[in-house]
Amino acid sequence: MIAKKVQRSKKEPLSRKILNHLKEKSKDLLDLSLTIMFDPHELMKGMGLYTQTPSLYYFPKEISNLKKSPYFNFANNKFYLTYKGREKIIKQIIKKKKDKKIKWDGKWRAIIFDIPELNRRERASLRKELRWMGFIEVQKSVWIYPYNIEKELLTLLKLWQRDFKGDIRFLKIEKIVGDKDLKKHFKL
Repeated sequence: MIAKKVQRSKKEPLSRKILNHLKEKSKDLLDLSLTIMFDPHELMKGMGLYTQTPSLYYFPKEISNLKKSPYFNFANNKFYLTYKGREKIIKQIIKKKKDKKIKWDGKWRAIIFDIPELNRRERASLRKELRWMGFIEVQKSVWIYPYNIEKELLTLLKLWQRDFKGDIRFLKIEKIVGDKDLKKHFKL
């Protein structure tokens, strides 16, 4: 008798479902001056996760997991989206834009930074983030990207500047002399 391989259905964590929902529904994600908060029961009803009776899967285990999540703070029976949660959602938005083939508007976006040697881990982390987004390093601490992710990137910069010691700046460049190699890299 041949043993059949049993596939278990993995349920998506509630925190990921909520982050995806907030990404789709919240227009205030990029405005860091606004607090994003929600009642988990009301939000889950709005997401269609339960109607009359709450799903036993989400209570109390998943609510407890939400309280431990770095993406949310819990106070006064409400959850508040943390900076880390916003960063996660903004990265999802950038990934979605990156995966789409966006028409190039002829402008380059650049990130330049000066992070002290004492903070080399932060510098390496920033480089990793930029590489993940699709930026390429033109010179040390000068990174270029052709597509318009400006709003999301500026919000990420504000979040990063809270964590990184040093100077990080955004540039929007009309023209780069000798950019054939860049155009070739990005297939423009």
